[in-house]
Formats: sequence, C-alpha cells, structure tokens
Amino acid sequence: LPTSPFRFGRMEKRQSRIKKNWTLGKFERSVSVSESYLFTSGSQINEKQGSPQIQIKPTRLQSDSHHRNNEWANHTELQDVDVVEVAVETAISTAKDNDYLKGFINKVFNLSYEESVSIWRKVQKKITEPDVRLSCTVVGAEVSAQKGADKKNWYCSVGILHTQHLKNPLVQKKNLSDWKKEGLISEVFTTSQQPDCRWDESLEISISKPADEYLVIEVWNQEKPNGEDPTGSKGSKKKQKESSYLGRMFYCLKPVSSDAVTKTLDLFSHSVKHKRGNIDLLLSIKGTDAEKGSLLGRLKEHRALVTKIVVHESKEDARRRGVEDNLPPWDGQMDPAAESLIKFHAQFRSLSDFHQTAVRFSVLFSYHKANTLQLSVLSSIVDSISKLPIDPNRSDSAERTLLLQLFNELQEFLTLILNVLNNHLVNFDIKSSSSVENLKEHLLLVKKLYSMEEFVNTLPSHLNSIAGVVESTIQNSVVGWYSMYSTSLSVVASNDLDENSEETLAALSGISKHVLNECRVIKDSVANIFMTLFNVDYTVNFFLALDSRFEQIGRIVKGLAATRTSNEEHLISTTYQLYVTFQELQELSRVAEKRFFGDQQLSLIHVWFKSYVVKWIDLAAMKCKKGITEAIKNDKQTMAVTEDVGYSSSLVDTMTLFHNMVVFWKNLKWPDPEEAYSCSSALTISITDAALHYVVEVYKKADQCFSTDGKFIATVQLCTILNNMQTIRDKLSPPELLSDEIGDTKPVGIIDELGLQEFFDWLEQEKGIGLKLKEFVNRTMHNTADDISNKMSTGIFHLEKQYIPAVQKFIEEILLKHGGALSVENLQYLEEYFNTNLTVLSKNLLYPTFKLVLRKVWEATLRIFMEIGDTHLTKPSQWQACRNIALSLKEYFRADGEGLVDDDLDSPAFKAFLFDVDRRSQPTNILVLKCCSDLAAQQTMAVDLPTKQQQFGELSLTIGYLKTSSVIEVKVLEARNIPVNKTCYMPYVELQMLPGILFLDNPNESYTTKKYKQQTQNPQFRETFQIPSHSSIMQLEGTILSLVASNYDATGKDHFLGLCVVPCNIIPHCIDASELGRSSMMLNIPLFHITTSGVFLELVTRHQRSDEVASQLYTTFIKKLKANL
Repeated sequence: LPTSPFRFGRMEKRQSRIKKNWTLGKFERSVSVSESYLFTSGSQINEKQGSPQIQIKPTRLQSDSHHRNNEWANHTELQDVDVVEVAVETAISTAKDNDYLKGFINKVFNLSYEESVSIWRKVQKKITEPDVRLSCTVVGAEVSAQKGADKKNWYCSVGILHTQHLKNPLVQKKNLSDWKKEGLISEVFTTSQQPDCRWDESLEISISKPADEYLVIEVWNQEKPNGEDPTGSKGSKKKQKESSYLGRMFYCLKPVSSDAVTKTLDLFSHSVKHKRGNIDLLLSIKGTDAEKGSLLGRLKEHRALVTKIVVHESKEDARRRGVEDNLPPWDGQMDPAAESLIKFHAQFRSLSDFHQTAVRFSVLFSYHKANTLQLSVLSSIVDSISKLPIDPNRSDSAERTLLLQLFNELQEFLTLILNVLNNHLVNFDIKSSSSVENLKEHLLLVKKLYSMEEFVNTLPSHLNSIAGVVESTIQNSVVGWYSMYSTSLSVVASNDLDENSEETLAALSGISKHVLNECRVIKDSVANIFMTLFNVDYTVNFFLALDSRFEQIGRIVKGLAATRTSNEEHLISTTYQLYVTFQELQELSRVAEKRFFGDQQLSLIHVWFKSYVVKWIDLAAMKCKKGITEAIKNDKQTMAVTEDVGYSSSLVDTMTLFHNMVVFWKNLKWPDPEEAYSCSSALTISITDAALHYVVEVYKKADQCFSTDGKFIATVQLCTILNNMQTIRDKLSPPELLSDEIGDTKPVGIIDELGLQEFFDWLEQEKGIGLKLKEFVNRTMHNTADDISNKMSTGIFHLEKQYIPAVQKFIEEILLKHGGALSVENLQYLEEYFNTNLTVLSKNLLYPTFKLVLRKVWEATLRIFMEIGDTHLTKPSQWQACRNIALSLKEYFRADGEGLVDDDLDSPAFKAFLFDVDRRSQPTNILVLKCCSDLAAQQTMAVDLPTKQQQFGELSLTIGYLKTSSVIEVKVLEARNIPVNKTCYMPYVELQMLPGILFLDNPNESYTTKKYKQQTQNPQFRETFQIPSHSSIMQLEGTILSLVASNYDATGKDHFLGLCVVPCNIIPHCIDASELGRSSMMLNIPLFHITTSGVFLELVTRHQRSDEVASQLYTTFIKKLKANL
C-alpha cells in the first residue's frame, strides 16, 4: 500500500522521520510524520517541550467553493485487509443480529459476494481458534506458614479456568489436580521448589478469550514423603513428600494486554474467609493479536475504521445529492449502521469515551481541512471533549501521546476559527440576523475550547488568555470599521460645504444620526455577544476608529455658534438635536472602559455646544408659554365635555409641554457643575412661570360655576377646572410636601421627573452648591403651588364647607317632614337629592383628593342617622329600616366603582354605625340572651386572670343537675378573700337563673343564703339549694346561673361585693341522688365586677321606655348591680 498521512496499519516503532509534502484542497502544509505516534494529523508534536507546536498559514475555516476534495478521499481509499477484518470481527463479536452490519460492511469496503464469504470465514476461524498465549512470570510470594511446616520446599501450581466453571462446587472445595481430573481445566503447570518463596519463573500458557478466563495459582509446601504429587503434573515421581495446601488466587485476564504489568494479588483459603498472604506476578499476552490488545493497537484499529466509514459516508452524501462539486458543507450525518459499528468496535476494544471522542475529532478535523464540514459537527465534538475528565499526567505512554496530539489538533482548530472571526468582523453585516448568529456560533466554539483548562495550559503565551485572544481579533477588524465610517464622514469635505452655512449643519446632523444608528445596532447585537461571552467591550474599538472624525465635527459646531442667520430658531433647534445625538453617542461610549472615554473627543461635546445652552432654555420656555396660551384658547371650544372626562384638553396639552421640558433637561446632562447650576435655576423659573400662567388663565372660567345666593350646585365645568388646577399643583409640589390626602400612591412630581435629587447630590459633592440649589428649587415650586392652592381654595371650601351642611339640612328636613321616622320610602328622596349633586362629583372628581369630599359626605350622613335615631326612633323595627337605608346608600356611594372604594365605605365610622344599629334593632329577648352570654364571657376572662389580679375574691360551690326531679342542686360552701371591712356585717349570696324569660314557671324567683354576722374575708355558708329547670333550657346558649355576693350592713343597706356566673350547658347531669353525690362539679369561681357594654345600656334604655322584658331583667338583676354599673 502507498504511504499516506492517513494510513493506519501496523506501524513499526522506529526513530527515523519521513518528511512529506502534499496539498489538501487549498491548504498547503509541511507535515512531519513520525510513526512512533498513534497516527499522523498534519501537525508536528514537540514531545521534548511537552506542548504542541503548530505551523499553519492563516486561512478560513470553510472554503469558499465548498468543494469536496477528492484528493483527501483518494488518500483514505484504504483497501487494507486489516480494516475489513476489524469491522467483521467487531460485527461477529458484539452484534447479536449482524446481518444489517454485514450488508453495511460489504458496501463500505465494496466487497463482492465471494470476497465477503471468504473474509467472514477467515475472521470466524480466527475468533474460534485464536493464537493467544499468556506470559506469566511468578516472581515470589509472602505467605503465612502452617504450624510445623518445612519452610524450605515452597512451589506453585498454575492453571487457566473458564468463567463458566466458577460456580462449580469442585472449584470451591477441591484443588487444581481435582479440577483436571474432572475436566474443568486442561493442564496444570508447576514451578520449582524454593525455600524463600522466590521463584522468578516464566510460564507461557495457551488461552482463547482472555475476557472469559481466569488465572488460578495455588501455593503448596512439601513436608514428608507420602503418596503421589497432589498436583498430578507431568514428570512427578511416584513417591513424593506429602504436600500441604496454603492458599490460592483468582485473576480475570480481561485487562491484561501485550504490555507487561506487575500485579500483587492476595492468597485466600478455600472458603475465601482467611487471607494467607499475597503473590507477585508479571503478566502479558502474546500472539498474533497481541498488538491489538494494547491501547496503541486498539486506537489504530478504531481510527482506521472511523476513517473508512467517514470516507464512505461523505461520498454517499454527495451521491444522494447528485452533485459532486459545489456542495454545501457536510453535516456529518452517518448511517445508523455506521454509528452502531463504530460504537460496537469501541466497546469490543474497551475504548473509553475519551478515546472515542479524540479519534472522531481527529478524523473529522482532517476531513474538514481537506473538504468542509458544518461547524456544528466539530462544535458538538468539542463540547463532548470539554465535558470529559482529562488527566494530563496519564501514566500510560499511549494515553499521553493521544492527549498530546488531541491538544495539537485543537490548537490548530482554534487558529482556524480565529482567522475566520477576523475576516467575518471586517465584512460584518450588522443588519443580517444570520450573520450575527454565525458570529455567535464561532465565538461560542472559542469559549468551549477555552473552557478546557488542561488544553489552555498547553497553549503558547499569546493564546493562553481568551480575553486577550478575542480583543486581538477585534483589534484586527478596526481597520474595516475605520474605512466604512471615514467614507461617510468625507461627505462634508467632498461637497466643499461652507462651515458657516445651514447646509453644513444639516449634513452633520445626517452623518451623526447614521453613526448613532450603526452604533445602536452594534450595541444590541455584536457588543452584547462579546460582553456576555468574554466580558470584552467591542464598543471601545468602534469609537476609537471614529475619534479623529469627531474632532472635525466639533470644530464645525463651534464655528456655527457665531453664525448670523435669518432663521435663528431653526439654527437653535437643529443644534439641540445634534447635541442630543452626540449625547446618546457619548452615553454609548461610556459603556466602554473608562480608560477609553476620558481621553476621547466625545468627552468634550459640552465644549462644542457651550454657547448654545442659554438659547435652548429660552427657546424651550418661550415655546412652552406659547403652547399653554394656545391650549387655553382652544379649550373654550372643548369646555362642554362629557361626564366621563375628568380633564380638559388644555391640561393634557400643558402636561405634554411639561414633559417636553423634562425630556430636554434629561438630554442636557451638562457636565460642568457651575454651568449646570445656572441651567437648572433658569429651567425651574421657566416651568413655574408656565404653570402659574396656566392656572391664572384657566381659573378665570371658574367664576361662572359658583353661586352667591348661599346654595351650591356641583357642575361638570367646576370639577374639570378643579381637577386641572389640582393636577398642576401636585405636579409642582416637592415630594415631601405632597399631601397624604391625595391617595395611597402619590403622583410623580416635576422634581422627580427631572431627577433633580440626584442632580442636587452631584452638585453638592462637586462644588458644595447642591443644597443651595435644592432650597431654591423647592421654595420656588412650593410658592407656586401655594399660589395655585389659593386659586383653588374657593372651590375646595365650597365642596367641604358649603356642600356638607346643605346635605345635613336636607336630610333633617326630609325626615322631620315624614314624622321623624326613617323608612324605606325615605330612600327615594335621598337618592333624588344625591343624584343632583353627588353623581356629578362621583363621575368627574377623578382625583383622589376630591374623593375625600365624598368620604366626608358619607360619614356625615351616618352621623345624621344616629342623631335622628337617638331622638326619634324607639322601636327595633325602625332601627332595622335605618340600617337598610344605610346599606342602600353605601352601594349608591360606591357608584359602580366610580365613587368611593371599600376602604372608604367600610370606615370605622360605618362599622360603629352598624354595630349600634344592629344592637338597637334586635328584639329585647335576643338582647337579654346576649347580655347573659356577655356575662359568661366576662367570667371566663376573670378565670384566666392570674391569682394576684383577682381582687374581688372567689366563691366555692358544688353543682349538678338531677334528671329525675329536673332540678339543679347547688351547694354554696364558702367565699374566700372577699373585700369586707368593719362596716360589713352580714355577707350573703343570692342565686338566680338567667334569663328569666326562659323560666316561665317562676321567672323572678331567686334563692338567698342566710344572713348572719361574719367578720371575716372567708365567710362560711354550707347551704344547699334546688333550683327547678328543664333539661332542654339547660342546653341553650346564654342560659346561666348567677351568684351575686353582697354585704348587709348595720344600716340596712346592701353592698355589692362581686358576681360570678356558671353557664348551664357545663353543669353535669346525674340520674339519681347517689350519682349526684359522686358526679357533682366542684368549682372555685373568682368574683368579678361587670364591664358595661352597649347591650347593658340598651336594655337600660328600653327599661326606661317601659319595655316589659327589659324591665323584668332590670328589676330582678341589673338593679342589684346598679352601683357597679
């Protein structure tokens, strides 16, 4: 076969180097080929320096013609029989169904039927009858001798055992001689006897498949003559010393290769429970396939196979397309059978993912240099390599050589990519999305390459920094940018325009906008890519290329300042637009590194336009005031707005003019502090003058909306005028002076829109004048806002001071007209009145400040209802009607979302109103039950108090309910710690079931302990009471037993000591008297003084109004607590 850089046969190791030259497509290379390496790749590896040295001319990664180079294919048209046999052997050994692989192999190698049959038979025979031998050198052993053994007669028995016999019982219990008799092994080899376990004897044993076979070595010691040699080896004498077994080892031969390796293996007993020592071996495999068993041979095989498949698949791709020339780059897609064959061979030859990926990259990169591949093919392989663990300090020489050559090819690949990037940036189409994506794809590939730290460490110094490499590539493309823009900037010179003419200014404006547009596109596409991927600023080079042209523009702008022209306003406006353009260019350049911006022409633009600033501010103020006058003038025609409009057109126009002033200030960004101070002062005065001018003019229209006869009628015109003035006032108010009444979210004032707070901080830091300017601006704005408030005061006072009393008076007149009683029929009159005025406010006072007026009207209405109710409403039904009217008015004030919000409607005043109305509208029976429940709740609070805070003492009693007689049996035992004094002689306890309305048999009955003199804080009672009660009533919520402790003094007066209550639903029920004695509840209840609630007061009020139920409770119970109440 001819010698080729892509020849992968058996390569003899020799030191001579063969110098070869050839041409691959458009790439002419001088390659040093060394057969001592795994394979050649068109690069020279400098093994002494430990890093690849690449010599390659700059070139594009993809050829322009996209021509599949036939010369590379001719060099790789291998008819080497070894490659065919590798493929066939892989198919036979790994694929269960290899028919589809057989057909693919025949197609790849163009085999006839006879050739295919012959090769497959040859390989099959080679597999079944391999010429493979194990070279085993038994070096020595360290053993633990048995007690009384002769330590001078050690020897080893060696044999080969197939994997299928490992689980045979004989293997575990017997020795090699027994295995041979049973046919488990074919032969046993014996070493000589040595006294110190050092043999250094080599054995050569025939094997078939190393992956399926185990090496077994037993260690023996001879003691005394008795019987035959237990090993049964050849040449043994009939009478030998009796041998004792010491231990053995098993070792799978799969990892053994042609390279000799030293192994130290443990010796174990038959049961593998006891370790008997270890043995040192030197193992290698010899035979016709020995070289293929080594990593070097396996990698040669794999590369040869991959190369052959790539040649075939690329040709098939061209054939399918039907054209051999001018094809687009190959996408690297291969037949599934091809991928399977490559995968099976890697598994068959135990190649790691790193081995497979490195070989595939080498083959495809070699193909790519001669032809073309899609970049994604090599990119995906590089991505796979970057994810693999790479150890540069590999012990195996073949591993090190493979890694070194991979790094060599990756460096060559990196050089090609960088050359493509340079050419791409010079001719970059910033408007083409495909061009941007292509650039990004190449840059991502560069980043992937530099993500491999081990690879980067082998690069020369000028390539070992990714940022430096990318910046160098960008710098090489600056010339292209310079040429492109210098052509555009030469328009001024080529047209020979007069620098003092308006045509010159127009030409400069057009050029600056063109440069700005180009810069924006670069910022949004290219610059972001470089910054995101490499943290490299592309914009720096862009502005460096344009800096000399900016200097020319600056001279022209300064010269135009002294120009006298008939259209001065046009000149001022145009220079401002030009300044805004360069201001944005300056902002874009600030994104670049600070070392760039400080020394460039764009940092001096304020010098170019210094003489224009005052003219710009004066022109802006003049246009603003003129626009306001025109807006108010046109407002006359649009004053009759619909009810859905909250502002007139003049306010919209005025706010637009203010916004233009804000935009002007933000674009100005004047860098000189003292000059900026003057600019901001002039701008503040211009804005406040314009605002006050608007308010004065628009307020003149409000006079017709007010009445002088003491009545007030809300109109749409008044609401619109007030909205306009309020909006202007809030716009001018400093943030800290804005009223909290305007809503949860304060409007953004003009100071915030202008960003003056940061401006003040900057002036204070630079010149110490920020606070002074802030005080001036706030004072000017605040004074103007006060002037506007004075103009609004008439309208505000009409709404807050005149409208609310009118509503109060109207409601009182309506209610008194209907007998002083509220009813649902009254709602009609209220709604008619509200529709007259409140509807106008709800739909037109859109600003939150004016909704405060509605809130005040709503709260005043609730107060009126309560005042009238206290005076005229005597029945619960009347209070219920009052409640229904209030709820209806609540929905009315909501106005379908255009009036008050829930937070306003559900105010504390409304909640208090509902609470009072609900209490007053309840029937007396229900109030009595609530009163009892309230007492039970207060008792619970008294129980929960700490003992030290229980200041009224406690009462001890037992209680239970006897079902047979339907009575509650209460035994009052004693009181403890009651607050008695010298004037209190007779403490007693009065018991009563509440509420009395539930106990119809005797609702007023009470039970009292005996009164007798006890001068103590712990009086004893020991009295039992039986109180009749029905079981059904006992379970009702609010049913309680009250116990009132009092003192009867010498003057005949009762003094209230304290109260305790027991809810009836907690009293235990007993069947008979015997069970009552056992199950009664023992209670120590603290006494308390009640806290007066609205329910108590309502019951007292109803008692005063002669309510029968309320009077009953008052007479029998509440009256006793009157002193406490």
